[in-house]
Amino acid sequence: MTMHLFGAVLTPQAVAHNNRGESEGGTVSTLQKVIRNGDLYSTVSSEAIRYAIREGWAEDNERVNRDVRKPPKNAWTDKEFKKPGDFIDNDVLGFMHAKKETLSRRGVLEISRAVSTTPWPGTVSNHFASAGSNPSVTHENPIPYAKEVHDTRYQYTFAMTPESLLKDKMDRTRNTLLAIQNIRRVGGAHALQFFDFAPEAVVLRWTPDPAPRIMFCFEQGEDGGLSLEKLVGRVRGGDVEPDGLAVGTSVSIDGLKELRELGVKVHDGIKKAFADILARVAKTTKD
Repeated sequence: MTMHLFGAVLTPQAVAHNNRGESEGGTVSTLQKVIRNGDLYSTVSSEAIRYAIREGWAEDNERVNRDVRKPPKNAWTDKEFKKPGDFIDNDVLGFMHAKKETLSRRGVLEISRAVSTTPWPGTVSNHFASAGSNPSVTHENPIPYAKEVHDTRYQYTFAMTPESLLKDKMDRTRNTLLAIQNIRRVGGAHALQFFDFAPEAVVLRWTPDPAPRIMFCFEQGEDGGLSLEKLVGRVRGGDVEPDGLAVGTSVSIDGLKELRELGVKVHDGIKKAFADILARVAKTTKD
């Protein structure tokens, strides 16, 4: 029986801006946005999250084929992918060889776009670049520019099937979950625009069910209150088995009491939830 690992991640609330967005006319740094339920929501690409995971592995001294910390950032240790199983990023994230399609590998880890829990209200902050702040541009006077900003949380979902890994299945599953647990530097493109992307609440699922059924299960009201009532309904309705779930949170969320009553293991803090699900994975996963 093939087992699958799913997770729904909720970030802390903070001010996000310039998260891999585009510029309008060179003076406005924009957020990426999607239309959802008739409103504009800001979003962070799955590519940015994958980049941060790869960076985290390198920081933890895992063997990566592409160390994004070292210039040039497009340098690969094994650009021909002769031994793809030797590197965690090749194995977990997959790769594509542009000239030899037979060498391409689909990533075992799938990640959705992160979407804000609240609509973007149109907030823009105005700034001035001081004279001479950029040595490559000559300007004697301060240059005005603006940034779209969004005070919000983001949520995203990930999925992986450890059985599909090429080698070191348990170790690489553990290292992937720890990279997500301790993820950093996703929401902002520069050091001066930091957004804490590490989970503040998480729903993890270890199950033979091939569908996640927990995607975007967090909801945030206009008063800022959080809810997992959508997940409660799925558990109560029998679509998600309670014994396959581990929930962790350091913030108050409506629905936690009901989840406990339904048999879901709810932890105070996200690290305990990650440790719980990893212990379950270890019982059934062999390298």
